[in-house]
Parts: sequence; C-alpha cells; structure tokens
Amino acid sequence: MSEKEQKYRELLRQAKALVEGESDVVARMANIAALLHREMGFWWTGFYRVEGKELVLGPFQGPVACYRIKKGRGVCGTSWAERRTVVVPDVEQFPGHIACSSESRSEIVVPVWHNNDIVAVLDIDSRELSTFDETDRIWLEMIGGLAYGPQCDIWFAAGCFWGAQKFFKLIEGVEFTEVGFANGRLKNPTYEQVYTDTTGHAECVHVKYNPEVVSLKELAGLYFKIIDPLSLNKQGGDEGTRYRTGVFYADESDLPVLEKVFASVKKDLGVASIPVELLPLLCFYPADEYHQDYLDKNPGGYCHLSPAVFKIARK
Repeated sequence: MSEKEQKYRELLRQAKALVEGESDVVARMANIAALLHREMGFWWTGFYRVEGKELVLGPFQGPVACYRIKKGRGVCGTSWAERRTVVVPDVEQFPGHIACSSESRSEIVVPVWHNNDIVAVLDIDSRELSTFDETDRIWLEMIGGLAYGPQCDIWFAAGCFWGAQKFFKLIEGVEFTEVGFANGRLKNPTYEQVYTDTTGHAECVHVKYNPEVVSLKELAGLYFKIIDPLSLNKQGGDEGTRYRTGVFYADESDLPVLEKVFASVKKDLGVASIPVELLPLLCFYPADEYHQDYLDKNPGGYCHLSPAVFKIARK
C-alpha cells in the first residue's frame, strides 16, 4: 500500500466522523474541503453545486474562483456533462479549460452523486503537473460523496457486469453504480484488452449506497443470490478469469462484516471454501460509456442472469 493510499484511508475515516450528525450540506462541504486541503496540501480544494443548468461555487479553500460554470465547459463542466471523474495532468492541454488562475497546472474533478444523480462536483487543483492519479480518483470519489449524507462504497465482481449493474440499481438505498475493471495489472485497460484474459482484471460493478437505507450485509447477501459461488471463473455461459467472482473493499472496517457473510454462505453450502475472492480494492478503471447502464439502453441485450433474479432486488 502506497503512502498516499494510507493517507486517504485515514482521511476517509476522519471525514466520516467529521460529518456524522450534521445534516446541512454546505456545512458538510466546508469541512470536507478544509480537511482535504489541510491534510493533502492541495492548492485549491472545493465544491461546485448543481443549480439548474450551471455549477455554482460552493465552500472551498484557496484563492478566489469562478462563480458559475456552464455544463460541458471546462474540467468541472465536463465532469458533470460526462458523468465521470476527469483527471487532467496539464490544464493547458485540456480543450476549453477555464483559467480561473494561471497558477493551476493540473486538476481533478469528481462528480458527487446523490439519489442516482450528480448534485455537485469536487474540484481540486495543483500548482504542479501530473499531480493526480487513479488513487486520488478512487478515494476522492468516496470522500466527496459524504457531502450529501452517509455514503459507502463496495465493488462486486459477479460475472458479466451488464446484468450485475442492472440488479444493484434496483436495490433501494443504492445511489450510484458504475461498471469497470478491478484488481488487474494493466492501467486504464480497454474492454478488448480485458477480454483477452491477460490483464488480470475482473469485470466489476462499483456500488455507492446509503448505509441508513441498505446495509453492507444486505448487499453482500443479495450478491450471493445472483452468482454461483461454487463456480470458478465462470458465471452462466461466460467463462474466463475476467468473469471471476469477488467482493472488493476499500474501507477496512467492511472486512469483518463481509467475512461473516462469506462464513454464512460456506456454512449453508456445507463447504470449507468457495472460489469467490474477498480482497482489498487495488484498482478500478471505469469501462467506457457503451458499457454503462447497458441493459437500460439495450433492453433486449444479452444478460446471463435470468429475469427472475431481478425480482430479488427490493424495488
């Protein structure tokens, strides 16, 4: 584990404790921005809130900034419009970059999700080039999401990710889902590369959920209802290491909960072990837009899960 990741792990714990019991969104944003700014030494750290067709400046730490940003404009507007985190190694090379300050050299903007919609973005700037990477993306997405209330993250590998995403989206309390590739060796892999089974990645669904509505124990229990936990590298008609099953966590406090669920499954099956991984999340790279919400865009598209499985979800 890198020093940066260790620091983020501690910051996630601090951020959860910091916002606990506070219901005001602006107040939560203010302290999250202050915590990140102080502990990570960023140059500019703050939120822009979605207000109609614009992003409006929210609580921040750093020099004065742009008040309003149109959807699709600059890095912040692009993150909102494309519904994804945008990492920019050199802002001067980003088309349409809005120069609020000439001192900004690199930037990361992560969308903040609430009730399956983007309600804000967390914007962070550095005076150095190439400051931000995949580690920043994963952890800042988790920390930024706390601005709108309790929010936790878990990653499920359940075979083909098209059907798995549709399933988890149906569960009450799930606020965001995204398909991608987890725990492999290759950085920023394409679907075609992962399909060769040479990258070490598993097709995976990133799930953000409100723990006051649905618990990790419940989500993990539902996960085991949509997989064959005794099948190695094969779910339905899909076969290969990319279709292996597993649960990947970023918050170490999740492990005891997951271990109990795994132990219960093994007991029910009468086996000592199952070929379902339970590991820390090492990396996660979102798949391209074609694969996101695939079955919503293609209702008759391929799915290895039977229609009856979706009735298990709670809404």
